[in-house]
Amino acid sequence: MKFTRRLGETQAVTQYPLPVSGPAQWEVLESGLWQASIDLNDLPPAHIIIPSFALVGAEYKYQFMLQHADGKNTLRPLPATSDAALFPEHSENSAHLSDHIDCWHSENAITAAQLVLRVACNTQPRDYLCVASARPLEITSICNPVSATRLAAPPAISQMAAASAISRRICSPTALAMALAYLHRLNTSTQHTKLWTELISGCYDPVTQAYGMWPQAIYQASRLTCLAAVECSTDWSTIEQALQHQTPVICSIRFDAGELATAPLQRTAGHLVLVYGVSDGEVYVLDPAATDTADVARCYDREQFSAAWLRRRGAAYFFSRITEDG
Repeated sequence: MKFTRRLGETQAVTQYPLPVSGPAQWEVLESGLWQASIDLNDLPPAHIIIPSFALVGAEYKYQFMLQHADGKNTLRPLPATSDAALFPEHSENSAHLSDHIDCWHSENAITAAQLVLRVACNTQPRDYLCVASARPLEITSICNPVSATRLAAPPAISQMAAASAISRRICSPTALAMALAYLHRLNTSTQHTKLWTELISGCYDPVTQAYGMWPQAIYQASRLTCLAAVECSTDWSTIEQALQHQTPVICSIRFDAGELATAPLQRTAGHLVLVYGVSDGEVYVLDPAATDTADVARCYDREQFSAAWLRRRGAAYFFSRITEDG
């Protein structure tokens, strides 16, 4: 089963590269606390469920709950520095889902599933994007035909240029910096370094002491006026649409030794790279794990990359275009 539903207004409708269904139906729970929901219906076992939310133009925090016939499951509130739950009445998560820092995995069949979002902000959310997506946790990777599309190469940044204590842990903020530098049309190395430094700090999760929390990266993009979302895909159609919309995509990949030729990492259980072009046989990527900036731009075999990206989870960060006035 593959499910995706996107709700949004303003920038999300006009600038996000993938179709948006319409606005959320907001309910005010109390002053400064808003709630909306998305029906997910029934979900089979062994599926990944990824919720995503972003809001620009306002200070906010948010939290997701997945309600279903056998109980409820909440994820941590965002941003990562938030400590007050927005579902204070909830006490125990159901064992029918395994809870991860940025998604859920269904351990059993889930019936009557509903994703509930609470947002704390001063006024009703207006410039926002909320996405719920689900797919089998593992599939046979798909390398379906695509129209060849290639953007101008975004600015290249090597995560290995950072201090040795963090250099191998910051692929997410580094890939995010390259994407946002491209979208904001930042042209100088000084601008790139400043943005990268800010995102390394902003993407840090003090609870897990990690830098790769997917929703924290999306939150940081929203602070820089870019609506973005984490979605799971089962084929290349979403990336093709994004590239045709002139927006690069950050893909979460994993592979063992020998499975991704010419990659700077021999193997990885989770790594984020920026895709800026694709053809039937090749994928054009900025891989932040390269030892220096000159080697960040890579060309990978698309069948191998398909396996690394789509075989398990198929998660990626998608971005709205950024106009000159926003």
